[in-house]
Amino acid sequence: MNSNQQPNFDHFLNHKLNPAQREAVIHQQGSLLIVAGAGSGKTRVITARIAHLLLNHKALPSSIIALTFTNKAALEMKERIQHFLDQQQQELPFVGTFHSFCLRILKKNSELLENPFFSILDEDDQQKILQGIITKGGLTKKITAKQLAYQISHIKNQSIDPANHDFFSLNPLVRDAYLLYEQEKRASKCLDFDDLLLEVVKIFQKNPTFKKSFQEQTRHILVDEYQDTNVVQHELLKQMALAQKNKLAIDSLCAVGDEDQSIYSWRGATVTNIMNFAKDFAGTTIIKIEQNYRSVQPILDVANQVIQNNSNRNPKKLWSEKKGSDRIRTLCFLSEYQEADSIAQFLKQASKKQKLNQIALLYRTHFQSRALEEALLKHSIPYKIIGGIQFYERKEIKDILAYLKLIINPFDRASFFRVINCPLRGLGNKFEEQFYARWHPELFATFIDVAHAMINDGEITGTKKDAVLEFLNIFSTLDHTQKPSTAVEHVIIATNYFRYLKDTYDQEEALGKIENVKELLQAINHLESQKITTIVDFLDEVALMQAQIQSESNEKDPVFLMTLHAAKGLEFDTVIVTGLEEGLLPSSRSLTLEESVEEERRLFYVGITRAQERLLLTYSRYRYTFGTMTDQRPSRFVQEITSAQIPAFDCSYWNQQQVTDFYTNWLNPKSARAAEPKIAFQPSVSSKKEVAKPAQLWKKNQPVSHQKFGVGIVQDIELRGNGVTYLQVKFKTGVKKIEAHFVTTS
Repeated sequence: MNSNQQPNFDHFLNHKLNPAQREAVIHQQGSLLIVAGAGSGKTRVITARIAHLLLNHKALPSSIIALTFTNKAALEMKERIQHFLDQQQQELPFVGTFHSFCLRILKKNSELLENPFFSILDEDDQQKILQGIITKGGLTKKITAKQLAYQISHIKNQSIDPANHDFFSLNPLVRDAYLLYEQEKRASKCLDFDDLLLEVVKIFQKNPTFKKSFQEQTRHILVDEYQDTNVVQHELLKQMALAQKNKLAIDSLCAVGDEDQSIYSWRGATVTNIMNFAKDFAGTTIIKIEQNYRSVQPILDVANQVIQNNSNRNPKKLWSEKKGSDRIRTLCFLSEYQEADSIAQFLKQASKKQKLNQIALLYRTHFQSRALEEALLKHSIPYKIIGGIQFYERKEIKDILAYLKLIINPFDRASFFRVINCPLRGLGNKFEEQFYARWHPELFATFIDVAHAMINDGEITGTKKDAVLEFLNIFSTLDHTQKPSTAVEHVIIATNYFRYLKDTYDQEEALGKIENVKELLQAINHLESQKITTIVDFLDEVALMQAQIQSESNEKDPVFLMTLHAAKGLEFDTVIVTGLEEGLLPSSRSLTLEESVEEERRLFYVGITRAQERLLLTYSRYRYTFGTMTDQRPSRFVQEITSAQIPAFDCSYWNQQQVTDFYTNWLNPKSARAAEPKIAFQPSVSSKKEVAKPAQLWKKNQPVSHQKFGVGIVQDIELRGNGVTYLQVKFKTGVKKIEAHFVTTS
C-alpha cells in the first residue's frame, strides 16, 4: 500500500467532512441509520465509511457488502472508493444493486435451489408469457399483460405467500393468472427479477448453515437510498444481518436514506422501512446530516417549510452556508398556454446569463409537457425530454438476446416463441399454438427435442419443416462457451437479420435499428475487454443493466424537461416547477389518502431541492385536461409556503413586454426594478362579471364566459370595419366565432 495513502485519507477524514459526516464515517460497532437530507453529501459519507473500514480497521474487502439501487450509483461509489485506496490495490468490496447481489448468491449456491439451472426473464419476456395466459383464458377485455405484470410484481414485493390468507383475498383473476405464470416459469426454468430477491430470502430462511457461514464472512453491510426499499429488500437485510432473537450477527450495519425523498411507492417502496429501522434493528444509532451543499438558504427554507407538514418523517432542518436573497418567485397565469409562453420568455432571458442545460422544467405527469413543448418550439428554444426506451428494451436488441438465451437455456419458452418467426419464416400463430401444445406437457424437453419429435411424427411438413430445420441449424455450431460477440455475429449472418430489418421497416427506421444492433456488438466488445467473455456472463450482465441510452440531441445546450420523479438524484442551477394545482400536484389519485398526499408533498420537496440558485413556481387558473377546460385551484403546497414571504405575482393580464421586464429585473437584481404588485396566493376574482367592449381589452388565451357555452379560452380576435369585435373562442363544446359583447371576462 502506498505509504501516503493513509495520511491522505486521514486528512480528508479530519478536514473535508463536517462534524456530522465524520461521526457517521467513523461510527464503529452496531446498527447505524444515517438520515441524510437532500444535497448533504450522502455518497461521500458512505464511500468514506467503506474506505475507513478498509484503511483504518483493516477490514477485508470480501467482508464488506454495499447495496445500491442502480448500476450508475454503484459505479460512482466504486470510483470514489478506489480514489481513496492505492491505485495498485486490485480487490474492492462488493458494491452493486440488490439484484446483482442476489444473482451472485444464486449462482454461487445453485445447489440450494429447487431449479439450479435457470434463465432470467426480462420485462418483455415476462409479458409475452402473461399475454399467452390472458389470450388462452379469454381475458383480453379484462386485463392487459402490463397490468398483470404490475399486479404480480406487487404480490412478490409485498411478500404475499400463495399459501396464506392474504393471497386468497386477492382478485381471483390476478390470483389464478399468478399461479399459471409461476407454473409456466418453472416449466421454462426461468426466474423473473423479483424472484432473484425472493429466492435468496428463502435460502437464508431455510438453510441455517448457509446463513451462519455468510454472516461469519460478511462483517459489514451498507445500504444506500434505504427509503426506496420494499418489503422483500427489508426482509433480506434482516436475514443477512440478524441472528436469532433479532440480535445483530455482524460487526456493523449502516443504512443511508431520507424518508423525505421516498417517492416510489408505486414500485413497491415503503417509507415504513426507514421509519421502523431502529425498531427492527435494536440499538440503532441515528445520525442526521442536515448541512446542504447544493442550494442557497432561501430555497432550503421553502423546502423545510413544505416538508414539515408531513407527519411520517424524522424531523430535520436543511441548512446551507450559501446565502442569497430573492431567489424564489411564484407566478399565477390564466391558462397553461400563458404559463408555457411565459416560461419560454424566462428561458430566453436566462440564456443570456447561463447555459440552458443548467435549467430544468419539472412537472407531475407527462401530458403537461405538450403546452411547454409548443411554446419552446415557437420561441426556437432547444429542449430535451428526459426519458425514453432503454437500449436493452428495444425490439431489435431483444431479438438478438433471445437467440443467445436459447443457446444457454434451450428450455426458455419465452425466448423461443419470440424468435421462431423473427425474421419471418412463414410460421404463424397456428404453428406456435401447435408447438406450444406439444411442448407444454414435456417439462424436460428442449425446443430442439420438440421440433425433431414433431418432424418425425409428421406434424410439421413441407415448407414449415424446411423453415424449422433452417432455424435449428442456426444453433448447430453454437454453445455456451463461445464469446458473445462471435455468437451475435453468427446469429446476424445466419438469420440475415439486417435484410429483415430493411424489408420490414422504412429506410430511416431500418437504418436506425441496424445501427442499434451494431452498437450492441460494440457494447459486447467492451464487456469482453473487461473479462465478460462467455454468453452466460454477458446475459447476466445485461439482465442487471439499467443504463438508459438517450438519443443524442443535435443541440448542445437544451433545457431539460422531465417529470418530478425523473428529477430525483439530479441538480440544476435553476428549477421551474409547473402546474402547481390541486389535482395535478398533488395528483387527483392521491387526494383520498393522507399517506398518498404526503408522498406527493415529498415529490414537490424533491423538485424544490433540485435547485441550486433559483426556483420558479407556477400555476394556472384554467387548464385543458384531456380536452376539457377546467377551473384550477392553487396547490395546497403553494398555500403552505405563504408564510415564507415568497414574492407572488398575478401575471394573468401581463403583456409580453411586462413579462420580459419582470424576468430581466429578477435575473439582474442590480438593475432598476419596475413596480411589481404582489398578490395573494389565490388570486381574488370579482364575483361580478365585467363586460369588456373595447377590442384592445381582449387578449389571446384569455378566459371568457358565455351564457350558453360556458367558460372558454380566446384563440383569436378580429376587429371589423364597423367597430364590432369578433372573438374566436374554444369552449368545451368546440370552437365558436361570436361577437365580443356576448361574452364576459371570467
